[in-house]
Amino acid sequence: MSTTTASENSLPQRPKRLGLSVQIVIGLLAGILVGLFFGEMVAGLKLLGDAFIKLLQMTVLPYILVSLVAGVGRLDAVEARVLAVRGTAVLLAIWFLAIGLVLAAQLAFPDRETASFFSMAAVEPRPQPDVLERFIPANIFYSLTNNLVPAVVLFSILLGAALISVTGENKTQLLRILDGTSAALAAVNRLVVKLTPFGVFAIAASAAGTMTIDELERIQVYLITYIALALTVTFWIFPGLVSAVTGIRFWEVLGTYKDALMTAFATGNQFVVLPLIAENTKELMEGHRLRSERTDSAIDVLVPVSFNFPSLGKLLVLLFVLFSAWFTGTPLAFLDQLGLAFNGLVSLFGSINVAVPYLLDRLRIPLDMFQLFLVTGIVVGRLGAMLAALHIIVLGIIGTLAVNGQLRITTASVLRYLGVSALIIALLIGGLRTYFDLFVPNKSRRDAVLASMHQMDSRVDVTIRVALRPADPEASGGRGRLETILDRGVLRVGYRPELVPCSFTNQAGQLVGFEVEMAHLLAEDLGVTLEFSPVSGNKHGDALNAGQVDIIMACMAATPERLRRVDLSNSYLDLTLAFVVPDHRREDFSTRKAIQSLEEVRIAMLREGYFSQRLRRYVPQAEIIIIDHPDDFLTEGHDRADALLFAAEIGAAYSLLYPKYTVAIPEPDVVKVPLAYAMPMGATTFKNTVNAWLEMQEKNGTRQRLFDYWVMGGAAKTRPPRWSVIRDVLGWVDDES
Repeated sequence: MSTTTASENSLPQRPKRLGLSVQIVIGLLAGILVGLFFGEMVAGLKLLGDAFIKLLQMTVLPYILVSLVAGVGRLDAVEARVLAVRGTAVLLAIWFLAIGLVLAAQLAFPDRETASFFSMAAVEPRPQPDVLERFIPANIFYSLTNNLVPAVVLFSILLGAALISVTGENKTQLLRILDGTSAALAAVNRLVVKLTPFGVFAIAASAAGTMTIDELERIQVYLITYIALALTVTFWIFPGLVSAVTGIRFWEVLGTYKDALMTAFATGNQFVVLPLIAENTKELMEGHRLRSERTDSAIDVLVPVSFNFPSLGKLLVLLFVLFSAWFTGTPLAFLDQLGLAFNGLVSLFGSINVAVPYLLDRLRIPLDMFQLFLVTGIVVGRLGAMLAALHIIVLGIIGTLAVNGQLRITTASVLRYLGVSALIIALLIGGLRTYFDLFVPNKSRRDAVLASMHQMDSRVDVTIRVALRPADPEASGGRGRLETILDRGVLRVGYRPELVPCSFTNQAGQLVGFEVEMAHLLAEDLGVTLEFSPVSGNKHGDALNAGQVDIIMACMAATPERLRRVDLSNSYLDLTLAFVVPDHRREDFSTRKAIQSLEEVRIAMLREGYFSQRLRRYVPQAEIIIIDHPDDFLTEGHDRADALLFAAEIGAAYSLLYPKYTVAIPEPDVVKVPLAYAMPMGATTFKNTVNAWLEMQEKNGTRQRLFDYWVMGGAAKTRPPRWSVIRDVLGWVDDES
């Protein structure tokens, strides 16, 4: 025996395998290092990260279906009644408090300028949500296919409730099948989870390789806020709540469950501590002489069943959605936040990995933020598991005593708890806000990007006049305007000064913009040089017909009124009619109903005419004020009007220069305005040439390329390669690689 033992001991020991959590941390750190080393060269790893996410979501909804049906169906009628009445009331109270804390925590986010270039998402019609489809599973297979989490949850709960009244071998067999299916789905999920270190590596490498230092610094806003809120909830808010309504001392609650909380934190899994929580709760009741068969029965129901409902750990995920809105500059009105609370609560019955993309999409926040969520989730996941365990503990204690009528609520204890909690939350938010204001960088100023924009291609020689030249009798005579231009060798273009992004002066003193670039292209194709002259809106016809300019290129709307004085080209671009308003007035002008409900409203316009008549019909009570330039409305300290009727695309550019203003496109009235170039009356050959030229620019993609650059913010998206070790330290690749 001793020889055998010695022989066995002499065998080489198999090295202990690293735990999954350690592997995930290694994958995260390795991904960050690879991203920092190679920079944007590893951006393609995002594809692998996306594939991992889809694999992770593969079994989620089927698992929700079978686990909820089995969990509810296993209850008897008495247990179900207890859970449905008093247990549910306690659960709702916990949810309400948690959501309130999340909404309050966003106050810690620092104020940042959120103006941005125009986005087509702003004019895409919002899909009207089909509430019945989302919540009522008329076809459960359709609900599963389309990730309609609330409908799947409702179907599962109803089917489980129906099983409560079923008895006999059939129910036992069905529950056995559901348990087996749940186990199989869990096994598939465990298989996919083993790939987590690789998926995390790809996501972290892609994020670290493409995210700017400014963006990395701003992620701390979410991480620090989440950690601070989680610790406050764990060490005061909910233990204090238990103490306030039960009389059990605050420190006793923490002391009783410290092992369960630490185990959940260490493993990142609250499920494994359910038996421990149940036993600790029974011991707590025993210590206070509250234990009975009824309390034991209530604990045995509430603790395991509560695992199937959204926990504190899940509800705090809503903070990431609010952070994503702040991070991307997506405005969220009060009603949007209420909708987030409701939709978030219902969606979180399922997996976080399904709920977060769903909520981001509902609020029109870029879905790329979900990848950032997965990276940050690795850091906060263990805190989330601890909070989920705390949720089960609080529900187990308060719910058990509520079911048995043993709560000890006094006015003094509740008021003391509320006062201390309010003070702690106020100090938390104030402290975080101060820290973020001092140490978190502001968003890069987009107005600086606008001022630094330059001509994409230098085309022809240019002369810029400060005023209109004298009338040209030769141009206004009988000769064709196109022939005159070609003989002269100069195309005279009228433009609107400082109309961003159409025609404006950049910080280098150059005349640039969408229309300026289009004028360069037209002159190049005609084989002539350029002369720009400023033209005001009421002198277009006179300047054209007198030969002072040959064409007006000024983001000009093609209206019937203008056709009486000039010839117009075919439309080359459609802009969106909108209101430019102070940030705090956005909701007042975001819908037709809201605008028409305003008792007194003053709306500015650049000139009287076609749109003023329609505005008077749209807002009969409005006082219309005519101004000469958008700056007259936007200049700091103005008191002339409440809103400016303007093109959304141009207004978005102005909001970069005046960050306190934003663009409101009233729904459902998204009105498109065609733009055209103005030419002299009767210049048919010139007009036909311009129309053919415009069609060519549309067909070859040039017009779209310029639109993307000048109007959609292509210049802001164009940036030098992100800093990386391989490029900026070792010099192994150059900027053109």
